[in-house]
Amino acid sequence: MWEIDEKINDLIEQIVGGPDVIMINAEDIGLDYRSGNVYISVENDYVASASARSIEYYGGFEYIDSEYTTALGHIKFYSGEHSRVRDAIEYYKENTENNNQELEGEQT
Repeated sequence: MWEIDEKINDLIEQIVGGPDVIMINAEDIGLDYRSGNVYISVENDYVASASARSIEYYGGFEYIDSEYTTALGHIKFYSGEHSRVRDAIEYYKENTENNNQELEGEQT
């Protein structure tokens, strides 16, 4: 049975390790730093965490209904269809754009 679990976790690691997925600190999506590190995919519209307990307690994701979450192996995915997740993704996009503009401005 542990072999199946290991294979599932390997597949999930491939998904969250894809080119459109990045691992960042929860502060980068506007959450409390105690939420830990999270995976975010702007393209696929989700936030995922290997520490669901932390992101739910410290990040306020405990209020996200199960219809917007999927647990696969040790990772829990939160859909951007929920407003809390959408806000986190938008926060990340806005701050990434602002940081890129500041860097471009410094190079001129």
